[in-house]
Amino acid sequence: MHSGDADGDTAKTLVLVGLILDLVGEVILFGLGVLFLAVPILGTLVLGLAVIGFLWIALVYFYSYDRIAGGDYEGARTPTLVFAILSLVTLALVPGILFLIAYIKLGDALKGEAAYYAWGQPAPLVFPAPLSGGSRYCTYCGRPSPASSAFCAGCGARMTGAP
Repeated sequence: MHSGDADGDTAKTLVLVGLILDLVGEVILFGLGVLFLAVPILGTLVLGLAVIGFLWIALVYFYSYDRIAGGDYEGARTPTLVFAILSLVTLALVPGILFLIAYIKLGDALKGEAAYYAWGQPAPLVFPAPLSGGSRYCTYCGRPSPASSAFCAGCGARMTGAP
């Protein structure tokens, strides 16, 4: 597991918690809409807002959470930011903050993936026997250097036991 996986899992959890909080809010709003049906216009308005909220939750799930769960961090990043901004504007502050942090974690996950795939797993260094003719191997990169050099010709590290 590399750091991108951990950041992606954190982003997925943050979006899920934001979705759950949104869902609780919409269930409460739906319940209020049913109670307010005694006043038809008010009840219909509140129920309409609840239905829009449920559609919102579906959008967040499919465009953000589902993509993160599938490992598509790049594809989930922009929708997560949009959901964060819209949540904050509509005063769903806690889910908005969670979505914003998830957006940041998705960026960290992408950086972690890039570093992982650029460098891969570090290869173990194998040091063969010293070269004939006065050369030796660098303890950092494993490349041969002349025995008289103070620094490795390959990586520039100080040679151990250098003159």
